[in-house]
Amino acid sequence: MILDAHTTVSAWQAAVIALTVACALTPLMRRYSLRHGLIDQPDARRTHDSPVARGGGLAIAISIVLTILLFSRSSALVSTYLIGAIFISLLGWRDDHAPLPVKSRLGVQILVAAVTLFLLGPVESVRLFGVDVSAPWLWSALAYVAIIWLTNLFNFMDGADGLASFQAALSCSLFAIAFGIAGNAEEAWLAAITGGAALGFLFWNWPRASVFLGDSGSLLLGWCIGCLALAGAVAGSVSVWLAFIIVSPFVTDATATLCWRVARREGWYTPHADHAYQYLIRIGWSHRKVLCAWILINGCLVVPGTVAVLWKPQLDMIMAAVLAGILLGVWYVVHFVVAKERVTI
Repeated sequence: MILDAHTTVSAWQAAVIALTVACALTPLMRRYSLRHGLIDQPDARRTHDSPVARGGGLAIAISIVLTILLFSRSSALVSTYLIGAIFISLLGWRDDHAPLPVKSRLGVQILVAAVTLFLLGPVESVRLFGVDVSAPWLWSALAYVAIIWLTNLFNFMDGADGLASFQAALSCSLFAIAFGIAGNAEEAWLAAITGGAALGFLFWNWPRASVFLGDSGSLLLGWCIGCLALAGAVAGSVSVWLAFIIVSPFVTDATATLCWRVARREGWYTPHADHAYQYLIRIGWSHRKVLCAWILINGCLVVPGTVAVLWKPQLDMIMAAVLAGILLGVWYVVHFVVAKERVTI
């Protein structure tokens, strides 16, 4: 067995450990949530029809932290990942107990993103149309915004059973494979344990979910993926285009919905039910059907797109553009064709 110099178990062994811990801890988190009244009640914005405990995502955070502390040796990347995960998850856990003002939530995220970029950055260059364009200040600034956006968009997209935990499990697994192929063992290890922890939680979050991620889980998963994308961009092993492909269904839906709300002069940060998956549920789709459609999209578009780029890295920008176009088309059809026709009928 080949082990990384900074770990005592392989990436996939660590992933299984993280999966097992998260799976075992999630029902305990659910019990805690029920006891302390951390329950999401059905309302016009939410898509479930019965009370469900929230905050179970803390099990993912504990799983990641324990796995790192027990089986990984300290390095700049590991320390940054560990500290960032703790702060972001605690922010979400506090918000699960009592909603924080937007400024307070965003303030902590801005600080953690700045520290993350300072410790891991800068992003020196990005490949555009086959040419490496060096502009560290520009790319680093965009990376900074991307980390904050990814942290929040996973929270925005966590509104249907299994959706966010599945996307995180798959995305982190693809990151782990990409990092492994590139020879970045430490990055692959962190991606693998995060994917494993998300998969362990998914066992309880699968429709019909018995517990929700809550902010402690959704903010954490978004931040972890942002940190992995940054690490890949800095190392030059996972391009920004491949990182987009890996998480493109969430990025496209959340970004398109944000732009649409801004165009309509609605508060982008206020609670709403305008995402494509929420439209589908509102017109009668079950949570299970929505998740299966999401799995199909990832299986037919994201996984083949990732494989194609890993095989031919020069295709990354083209593939990212193709996937963005297809997914934006799906978003448009759901919002302005399917939903409208169903309402008319």
